[in-house]
Amino acid sequence: MFGLQLNSFEFKNFFVQRIGKNTLVWRLVEFMQGISYSLDYWLYYKTQLIKGKSSITEINIEFVSYCNLRCTLCSLDHEKPKIRMSEEILKDFFEDFLNDAHFRSVKTIHLYNAGEVLLHPKIAEMLDIIKHYKEEAATRKIPFPQIALLTNATILNEKNSKIIVESGVIDNIRFSMDGGSKEKFEEMRARAKWDVFVKNITTFCELNEKSSKRIPTGIITLIGYENKMNTKWMSEEFKTLLNWVDGYELRYAHNWGGDVEVKELKDKKKKSLKVGCSLLMHQLVLLPNGDVTVCCADLNSKGVIGNIKKERLLDIYNKPQRKEMLRKFIQGKKKEIDLCKDCETF
Repeated sequence: MFGLQLNSFEFKNFFVQRIGKNTLVWRLVEFMQGISYSLDYWLYYKTQLIKGKSSITEINIEFVSYCNLRCTLCSLDHEKPKIRMSEEILKDFFEDFLNDAHFRSVKTIHLYNAGEVLLHPKIAEMLDIIKHYKEEAATRKIPFPQIALLTNATILNEKNSKIIVESGVIDNIRFSMDGGSKEKFEEMRARAKWDVFVKNITTFCELNEKSSKRIPTGIITLIGYENKMNTKWMSEEFKTLLNWVDGYELRYAHNWGGDVEVKELKDKKKKSLKVGCSLLMHQLVLLPNGDVTVCCADLNSKGVIGNIKKERLLDIYNKPQRKEMLRKFIQGKKKEIDLCKDCETF
């Protein structure tokens, strides 16, 4: 929306905003999603009628495993090891990725997952590596995915803003801005300061507007279930910032694979008509140490199925444990999948 490419989960949230989740239309949407999953499973895995191409359409790359914030509705374990991705791992990934035609299906590479991407001390060098492979793909006439970046913007100072704007790598950038007001923002995004956030967004947008290749901008806003899915109730300063960027998306909280308890989800829980999980079907996540997990909701690496330093990406994609998870969804046995059994996002 608004020039920004949405992944399947984001599209689902975007759609909820407009029709609600308890309507007949929404139930029909879930049913159609189930048909889509079943068809993909049949074509890519059961019969393998689609050859030479994977079902993966998006890959998340996590530059660092840690974050400077302590958001109230985030499941990230801040006690786990703090790891930064090396330049070698990023190069290994792109060498494999670019040379394997199976992954021409990937439309978007997201430079985020659990950690805050701008905490990487060599962010400029990491973006230069991606730029190299982007240019190599163009030379070889190989399609290259859109590169999307999401940041909490707390350290999006002038230096980091210039790095991003001048890199020539980022195709769209979004900022996390929860709450609906300055007070709610600082409550939900613990350790973040509203005035610093606003200053950083202002600095970035001013630099971006002067750039010869302007980057489309957006905001993702998590709001409480007590609020309506619109901006009428928000503070004026909050709405001003929302309207400054190219587009914004309002979301209610999900439960991060069951790792975060969201009371409203339990109270409103209904039997889903949907079969399968679009995240599991269409996504892989590269972690800072080279591990690959199956889903962006897995912030604490419970679903790791391989490591890019030891295996080809295609071999990881074809791992028996991943295929078994896909099969169990088809069979209606979600509760038998440890990673997914309590997840509300599928």
